[in-house]
Amino acid sequence: MPVGAIERELHDACIRLAESVTTARRCHEHYLDGLGGPAGRGGWASAGGVGRDLAGALTGAHAWALGGFGDQAWDGYRPDPHASPPDGLRVGLLRTPDGPSGPSGPSRPSVGPSRPSVGPSRPSVGPALPAVARFARHGHVLISERGFADGARSLLQALVLRLATATGPGTVRFALADPVGQGRHLSAFLRLPAQLRVGTGVASRPAEIGALLTTLTDHVVEVTQHRLTNVYDSVEAYNAATTGVMVPYHVLVLAGFPAGLDDQAAQLLGSLARHGPRAGLYILATLDPGLPMPRGFELAGLTALSTNLRLDSHGDLTWDDPEFGRSVIEPDQMPEAARANPWLDAVGAAASSAARDLPFGRIAVTPPQRWSGVTTDRLDVQIGMDGKGEPQRFVMGVRGVHHGLVGGDVRMGKTNLLHVLISQLALQYPPEELELYLLDFKEVEFDAYLTERLPHARAITSRTDREFGLSMLRRFHDEINRRARLCREARVTDLPDYRRETGQVLPRALVIMDEFQVLFSEEDRLAREAGRLLADIAKRGAAFGLHLLLATQSPGGPLAAYLRPVYEQMALRIALGCTQPSVSQAILGEGNDAATRLVQAGDAIYNDRRGEGDNPVMRIAMLPTRERLSLIETIRELGAGREYPPPASFDPDAPADFGAHPPCLAFAAGPGGWSAPGRWPAPGATVAAWLGEAIEIKPATTATFERYVRSNLLIVGSEDHGHALLLATVLSVAVQRSPADVCFTIAEFTRPSSPSHGLFDPLRSLPHQVRIADRRAAGEALDDLLADLDTRLADSDGTARPERFFLVAGLHRWHDLLAEGDYGRPSETSARLIRLADKGPDAGLHVVAWADGYTTAERALRRAGLAHFGLRAVLRVLSPAESDALLGVSAAASLDDDRALYRDTEWPAEQVEKFKPYSAASLSSFARTAFGSPAFGSPA
Repeated sequence: MPVGAIERELHDACIRLAESVTTARRCHEHYLDGLGGPAGRGGWASAGGVGRDLAGALTGAHAWALGGFGDQAWDGYRPDPHASPPDGLRVGLLRTPDGPSGPSGPSRPSVGPSRPSVGPSRPSVGPALPAVARFARHGHVLISERGFADGARSLLQALVLRLATATGPGTVRFALADPVGQGRHLSAFLRLPAQLRVGTGVASRPAEIGALLTTLTDHVVEVTQHRLTNVYDSVEAYNAATTGVMVPYHVLVLAGFPAGLDDQAAQLLGSLARHGPRAGLYILATLDPGLPMPRGFELAGLTALSTNLRLDSHGDLTWDDPEFGRSVIEPDQMPEAARANPWLDAVGAAASSAARDLPFGRIAVTPPQRWSGVTTDRLDVQIGMDGKGEPQRFVMGVRGVHHGLVGGDVRMGKTNLLHVLISQLALQYPPEELELYLLDFKEVEFDAYLTERLPHARAITSRTDREFGLSMLRRFHDEINRRARLCREARVTDLPDYRRETGQVLPRALVIMDEFQVLFSEEDRLAREAGRLLADIAKRGAAFGLHLLLATQSPGGPLAAYLRPVYEQMALRIALGCTQPSVSQAILGEGNDAATRLVQAGDAIYNDRRGEGDNPVMRIAMLPTRERLSLIETIRELGAGREYPPPASFDPDAPADFGAHPPCLAFAAGPGGWSAPGRWPAPGATVAAWLGEAIEIKPATTATFERYVRSNLLIVGSEDHGHALLLATVLSVAVQRSPADVCFTIAEFTRPSSPSHGLFDPLRSLPHQVRIADRRAAGEALDDLLADLDTRLADSDGTARPERFFLVAGLHRWHDLLAEGDYGRPSETSARLIRLADKGPDAGLHVVAWADGYTTAERALRRAGLAHFGLRAVLRVLSPAESDALLGVSAAASLDDDRALYRDTEWPAEQVEKFKPYSAASLSSFARTAFGSPAFGSPA
């Protein structure tokens, strides 16, 4: 080659080299200048080509992420469940060749007297910058042991410690292999719980290492074939998209490669190096170049996929990073056990906690999908994840799965499951597609759906009475009949065909009844009717999109007799953990006690084959109360601008409000006050006394008076509610009848010391005629009524006379009634009152009497006289016998203080209506609002 050509080639090479140096310096300066915050050139940042974004993410997430193990930031270490994936790993401190030299540079990290040094002693140069090696998403890390065996293995330990502490607990699992130290070099990481490790210990013998590599290979195959398939190009993409279990990173930690690896194990290692990263598997290893490579193993293939650290000719640790390969690293070393072990223990505890909970946010219906669901063919939402980490879906309406049963011991997650299901359904489907009926017979878990106004709800109540649950089943049963008629008219047989044929939307409806066994807590008419209704709904409702989900902690006992036909229709069985095999079998079926092996709250068996076949275990998502309340608000906002009917509801504790009854609301709001013309309608054939709030999905409980025999009302029970019922009767009639059409006479026997004394005085201000007679004038008032009765009975011209009501506030205190006549006959006063009750209703005179108990009422009126009271309102009485004598059922003996039973004696046997009497305070408020009356001085 001519000399000129050689000179030109050398010149060109020098130019290229100079350009490369300039480029490298520019990159380095950019790296230094890009460091954010006040640290500047001396602050924390990344090296090794990972870039400013990674450095910012690491330092922003963890104060300790890029600090040495001796930094004070580690003193307050707490695992971060939201830590970023391990894209980079700090391996030590960086010394740049163009930085300042001499004693101003950083000293080597203080790692204790037993820690090895790296090469000969040289002054450090350059700013104190952390060296961060590429890792996840980039490749493996190999550390050469040549001249650096102890330091390399200590650095290996430090890197594992970094991974364990600076990533989210449970997001990385470690496979440990140490053939050169028989496990000594990696034994510290056995403090991590089993779920953070692969295998049972540190593999040290060739057979153990081979088995470990086989396990990792199986994992890569499973993730590649069943998780990534042909949809995702990496485990990161899969984890970002899945609503099931995220695939954790797997890290093979290998000390002293190729020691302990036979030819077959080496081939597995090479395959893992090539194919593992896509499935989230990476290798951290020290390499002993003095040992021969296994046959057929190409070390270059492994190093090409790795960041490689080794000692240079000066004894300094360097790497093959493309931008900072000329830099020298002061390597990190594993801190003392007393410092590292508490961190590892904290990671283990956090990982165990993280493993127990599946955050609801992981499975929640995403914003673009909300209210996009259509229920024509089914209900289908995710409620958790199955044993394989795949989404576990709640499906109802297909493949014979139309109704479900949920059960398990207390505090095993039943209530949380119901909240997850309700929230997911309400996020997935608009109210036009799905209606929810939510009943809880014991707790207050469904109250928030009422107070926060869940738009899908058509009935909501908590701690409800049995009667409300029964009335809801009646309504649901009526809906079946209505839909059956619509389908017949459209000449179709089920909901999907109806929607496709007519184009009209009939929403699916789901009844969720928690602690439904309360319906069957007594052997009575109510339990029998509830059993019949549930059986018919379970049998016929499926075709018309009406579904049941019954939940209980006590599915056995007397339920079996009532619900055997219902259970046969419940293909879906969700069993949470339970200690008694009988409970498991009551949920899953005879002989199936699989639920007794569930010990962790939130785990459940999801069996949609009536408890037969396999018992797949699922993990239910966790939905905290605060997040649930926020979700209800989010769901409500989805329907902005749309009006949805309020749900039927019953608050078991709130006082019944007389003024909230619709006719009372309308009367009080009428223009011009009570004296306005046309305020009252023309009198009809009947007049109603609204006694209280019905504990059913129906209007107020009503005693209906008409001009017919036995149209008198007897009230038995406590004084406060008894007087309130008398007051409610007066005000109800005053709303419906004008002053010309009704008048009232009240015989008051209240003791002066009683809180109810003077309760009726403000009624004098009503526009109606109201006469209040005390105990001395009561007989005279009765005589006046009897005289009017005689006049009306003698009147043959049919002249319409106003309705009259005679209210007796205390039969048991009217001494003239209680006195006996000759030979044990009723007293004269009693006989006269009985005559009024017997003959009066036909003539428009009605008796409304209160007594404190059945015995005193019978003594005052005798059994023959009581027979003239066909309308009866009974508060809690002393004994089942008294209840049975008054109502034909014993239920009044077990009433709560603010409950009452009403019965019309012409109703079928055992039929009674339970209600909550109106409070005296609400009656007072209504009188003041509607009639301008002063406040009643009665107790609330």
